Amino acid sequence: LQVAELRAAVVVQETDSNLDEESLIDIEDMVSVCAGLVTVDERSQTVSLIHYTTQEYLERTRANWRPDADAAIATSCLTYLLFPVFDVEFLEVDEDSPGERADRQLYPLLDY
Repeated sequence: LQVAELRAAVVVQETDSNLDEESLIDIEDMVSVCAGLVTVDERSQTVSLIHYTTQEYLERTRANWRPDADAAIATSCLTYLLFPVFDVEFLEVDEDSPGERADRQLYPLLDY
């Protein structure tokens, strides 16, 4: 994920109706909490796991850590998509599309 995408994804709560810029967590704080398991490529602004074995371990033990992970991610995605800002007939996702324009800086997950 890109830094902006991760910052947006982790703060969405089921009761939210908008993404508040003030609630976004600094990437440095997220990296610190991950205790060396993730890295940020400063040039591409991509967040990734430090090694493929980290992903293997997390996949193998995820039931112990967060058994409801799939449901939590789905809930966050649906909450995000139901934000009133996206409730328009045509939402411009690129320069050639007609319709209203969403702020991609504030809503970086829009492309998904």
